Amino acid sequence: MEVPLAPAHRGPILWKELLLAVSLLTLWSPPTTAQLTIPSVNATEGKDVLLLVHSLPENLFGYAWYRGERVDSNHRIASYVIETQNTTPGPAHSGQEKIYLNGSLLFQNVTLKDTGYYTVQAIRKDLQTEVATGQLRVYPENDYTGYPVETIAGILIGVLILVALATFLGYFRYRRRTERASDSRGLTEHRPSASTPGQGPSGTSTSPGPLPNTRTAGPIYEDLLHPSTDVYGRISPRADGAS
Repeated sequence: MEVPLAPAHRGPILWKELLLAVSLLTLWSPPTTAQLTIPSVNATEGKDVLLLVHSLPENLFGYAWYRGERVDSNHRIASYVIETQNTTPGPAHSGQEKIYLNGSLLFQNVTLKDTGYYTVQAIRKDLQTEVATGQLRVYPENDYTGYPVETIAGILIGVLILVALATFLGYFRYRRRTERASDSRGLTEHRPSASTPGQGPSGTSTSPGPLPNTRTAGPIYEDLLHPSTDVYGRISPRADGAS
C-alpha cells in the first residue's frame, strides 16, 4: 500500500503521523531479513564527511536519520521522501547535515561535537522498516592518525605476537644446534681408534697363539712303541743309597 503524498506545507505533520505508524508496526511485525550497514568513519575537524548506507531494501518510501544508537523522535536529524526528494529537518538538525537519494548523510565542516553514533531508519512503502547504526569519529587536525584506537591496538597486539613467535623459533633453533654440537663432540670422544694389522680395537694383539709343536709328538710316540729297558738304570744314585 503506497502512502499518499501530502502537500509541502503538511510535511512535518505527515512525518509525525508516518513515524508513529512505523513505530507501531515495528512493535507488531517481525524484523525483515535484510540488514542495513553503516561503515564507521574517521575524519579530521573541518572536513566534509559522508556516512554511507549499504544493503538498502527495495520499494523504499524514505529515510530518517537520528543522533544516537536508537530511533528517537527527539533526536531526529532529518527525514527524506524519495519520490518528492523533500527533506524535513528534525529537532537534532544543526544546518550542516544533508540526506541524499541513496540514504547517505553528509556532514559539512564537521566539528569535534559531531563525534558519536548515528542511526538511519529505512522506511519501505509497506511501512516495514530497517535500522542500522554507524559511528563517526572526529579528531583534531594535528592528532588524526587515520585509524581508530581499536585498529591501532589490534596492530600493536599483532606485532607483539609476531615478535614473541620469532623469539621462540630462534630460541628453539639455537637449542637444536647446541644439542647437535654436543652430540657430535660426544661421539668423537667415544669413537674407537683405527686398528692396525694384528691389533684389536683397544690395541691388544689379535694374532692367534702359537700352534703346538708337532715335532715333540714324535719322540713321545716312539717311547711308547719301544720302551727303554734301561729305565731303572736312570734312577738317581741318591735313591740307591736310600735303599
